[in-house]
Amino acid sequence: MSNRIKMIKFKSPSAIAALLTIIIVSAVTLIMAYTASILGLGELEMGYTVQRGSESLSVADGCMEETLRRIQLNTNYGVGEGTLDLIVSNGFCVIEVTDLGNDQRRVVVNGNSDNYYKLIQVDLTLNNNSIIIDSWEEK
Repeated sequence: MSNRIKMIKFKSPSAIAALLTIIIVSAVTLIMAYTASILGLGELEMGYTVQRGSESLSVADGCMEETLRRIQLNTNYGVGEGTLDLIVSNGFCVIEVTDLGNDQRRVVVNGNSDNYYKLIQVDLTLNNNSIIIDSWEEK
């Protein structure tokens, strides 16, 4: 028994060129497909983050609106009480109302939805039974 390795012999150089072309095209196609799948996964992650960020902004915005409604009903709402917690259907928020004097208040709401946070700060002035919003900032 002999241990000779049989060599494949091509009859023409064009067969070698065709084989190399197929190998190169296959490698390039594989690299492109891999890159496209990695980019797709990154886009999915970014879309998920944007969705959760929007939900937390929605929670914070809703809590701020509710806090402003409660301040309109009771001008001393939340003053001197530290932080207040409000639970909503898709998250919760922490509210802090600070009396700045001269019928002015600062309301800070931190909205949370699945460990994604948005903070809204509103400075307002009370005028009889109405609220004048001096500034509304998303931080």
